[in-house]
Amino acid sequence: MKWSNFNVSKSLPTPLYHQIYSHLRDCIQNGIFPPGSLFPSESQIEKELNVSRITARRAMDELSARGLISRQQGKASRVAAYRPSTHLLAGVEGMIENNRRMGDSTTVELLSHETIAATEDVARTLKVKRGEPVLWSVRVRSLDGVPFSYAVTYLPQVVTRQIKAEQMSAKPLLALLEGAGITIGRAEQVISAKNATAAVARALHIERGEALLVSERVVYDLADRPVEWITVQYRPDIYQYGVDLERTQSAKGNVWSTSKGKKSTKSIHEPTIAGAKKRTIRSELS
Repeated sequence: MKWSNFNVSKSLPTPLYHQIYSHLRDCIQNGIFPPGSLFPSESQIEKELNVSRITARRAMDELSARGLISRQQGKASRVAAYRPSTHLLAGVEGMIENNRRMGDSTTVELLSHETIAATEDVARTLKVKRGEPVLWSVRVRSLDGVPFSYAVTYLPQVVTRQIKAEQMSAKPLLALLEGAGITIGRAEQVISAKNATAAVARALHIERGEALLVSERVVYDLADRPVEWITVQYRPDIYQYGVDLERTQSAKGNVWSTSKGKKSTKSIHEPTIAGAKKRTIRSELS
């Protein structure tokens, strides 16, 4: 298949630049353009696909924003090479230390933070009075410059008296809690899925409506007080959740259970690109 064997259609509701972006994205993912190889220029796309330079540029901008190609002023564009990764291993019992190590290989951007009055849901989850001040924040975590998680967090006053919102872009929140003298006792977590809203899609450099892995977690201290309510939406092409299981006997017969003595893990892996070796980062709570 030749990348230029593609016809844009003005009769479709999809913008021309997005039709081209989707086509070239598929060419990259299908190995037509191997990692590190030269990529067509704006002028080549303009000529071969018979579109305007503006349309070609917007398609290139989309590919670049999603980390699929590398562009430098005055140089030819190349398909993004497969990124190196650092291996991290930790189970639930080591989540504080694991988050420190995860913080070394990823970056966090604090998009928003504000002290708000607790809604009914927030008050019930954090066990505070409705209307009581809580800190709301939105953070995006990236691996090698590619955003993979969108986290919305609520913190009660018992935490915000000791932690400033600005610190949340420098260290993992669980490490900040520990540093403030708050000892984590347990956590309740639910895994689900949902479609990306427009705001989340923009932050994660994906398409609106794409499926995301969702982790909703309430963290408690040793006194069993909720100290954090966090909902994280993950790109499934970069982040996966895994649990080790073993076959055991019970009164009801053989059943599956979490492996004793083994650490359940979550894994972050980089986007699969044809011809590239898959590498994995394994981590616990982000």
